[in-house]
Amino acid sequence: MNISADNMKLLLIISLFFGALIGAHAEVSNNFDNCKNYFYKQQIPRGFEGIAKADLFDRNDLPDGIIVNDLGSPAYICQTFDSTSWFATLYDRGRLMPLYSAYILESGKSSEICKRHDAFSLEPQLVYRGVDKNMKFIDEAKRQLKAYNKEHNIEEQKPKNRPIFLLQTSQAIDEDYTKVREVGYGRGHINPCGHQTAHKEGYKATFTLTNVVPIVNELNNNYWSKYEKEMINMAEQCTRMYVITGIVPGNVPIGESRLTSPTHVWNAYCCVDNNDKPMKSGAALADNKNDSKVEPYNILDFQSKLQSLLNVNIELFKDGCMK
Repeated sequence: MNISADNMKLLLIISLFFGALIGAHAEVSNNFDNCKNYFYKQQIPRGFEGIAKADLFDRNDLPDGIIVNDLGSPAYICQTFDSTSWFATLYDRGRLMPLYSAYILESGKSSEICKRHDAFSLEPQLVYRGVDKNMKFIDEAKRQLKAYNKEHNIEEQKPKNRPIFLLQTSQAIDEDYTKVREVGYGRGHINPCGHQTAHKEGYKATFTLTNVVPIVNELNNNYWSKYEKEMINMAEQCTRMYVITGIVPGNVPIGESRLTSPTHVWNAYCCVDNNDKPMKSGAALADNKNDSKVEPYNILDFQSKLQSLLNVNIELFKDGCMK
């Protein structure tokens, strides 16, 4: 039986609707409802949505299985590994990189388990929300999309429906970071693995390309890395540390890659006691340059600085954390 593209999309929408009724949910969504716990008092930072660019799919020739309403940019990702959500990421579909990741710093007694990985995961739900919610390495992601296409009669004879096209149009892939590495950039974790060593699965979850941005090597491996280690010591003085780490997007292309260089990388944190009462807070900012130093801020001054860099009104924390 031949099914038209319009009818097929209608069937996909219906299947997703009934999936929601029986409790199924995507970890890529239009909000952070499934992972609000990674934000202080479950308050989502305000203002960042307006700086994201539109996705890369051609509206005049969309892949047959794509649902337009699922292509909102930014995408809200509850980063899921081994069926558990470990942190939250606001993902810019147009720039192919996160605007920020929010998490609770959970460092174990030793950071020895935090080893660098050559392979990074992808997020299949940035293509189809109806697939498994776990991040996948590229070969498994392609197999998953291929199975979804087969189940929904989506013809892969059309290049626009092929898994590799769908993945590389929805997010950054390894090839993008191979190209930036050639000109002195590395894969800079937004939520660093060293801040998630309390759980083996938690640190593994940080190795996804939806949690990294291009950062120049000296800053990534030296100055910013030292600051991340200092944060671990600061976190030992409180019961829980809520962290938001992000970038100021830039417009300068990096070499022959599809990625642009962020102008800055930043971090803000709120430390609370066992009653969830703020004890201290702080922030830091660094230019994405090899000779850049990490500059500390209090939250109020930092928020004003970040607003001027982003040219939008933002709000990071509320209540006692804004001291």
